Amino acid sequence: MDSNAAAERLSVTVSTGLREVATVQTALTVQRWDEEQTAWVARKCARDFPHVREPAGQHFAYFGVRPYLVTHDENCNLVTLTGWAQMLGGIAGTSITNKFSASFGRIGAGTSTTAPTAADTKLGGDTGGGSTTSYYQLVSGAPTIATASAPATLTFSASFGSGVANFAWNEFGTDNYSASGVTTQGLGAAVIFFNHGLSSQGTKLVGQTWTATETISFGNPSGAGTVN
Repeated sequence: MDSNAAAERLSVTVSTGLREVATVQTALTVQRWDEEQTAWVARKCARDFPHVREPAGQHFAYFGVRPYLVTHDENCNLVTLTGWAQMLGGIAGTSITNKFSASFGRIGAGTSTTAPTAADTKLGGDTGGGSTTSYYQLVSGAPTIATASAPATLTFSASFGSGVANFAWNEFGTDNYSASGVTTQGLGAAVIFFNHGLSSQGTKLVGQTWTATETISFGNPSGAGTVN
């Protein structure tokens, strides 16, 4: 008896070879001028720029006064859920009510060392209208957007004068309110807490001027493992 048997089997393997992961990184740079430097530049500003109430970073540069210390902290923050919602809403959905500009945007500093989460809506040190452990400073000018090369960047800068934010700087964040102050709570639904990060910068003392600059980069890993 002849017996012939044939069997065919089709095997399909699906693999996820290539995956793109978007990356967002923030570098925080803090320039510091001491009480003596601040007082000297303030006197110069009173003579040459009488409208200036507090010297900011650009005034120290104008008079050739270098900071006594500059620190730079890489990749130390996250974009919050509300930040992502408003940013992506500009592409598809509802655009942010008050876009970041020279009139809308603050960098905040606070004392909390608690790890940020995506659900954050304020600094950890922000305890409300009477807070002494947080301060949000209006930006010194419109944020800078750079898209000519990869990664694209968004840069904010704010100068904290001699009488504000005199505490240990352990955290930072950005919102889009229009005036400096100690809290972002209760300022209305249009106020977006965009990002939040930890960065131990030491203690700012009364009389000093500190300028904080955030450079937020947006990119994705290339095949070579670098961020484009």
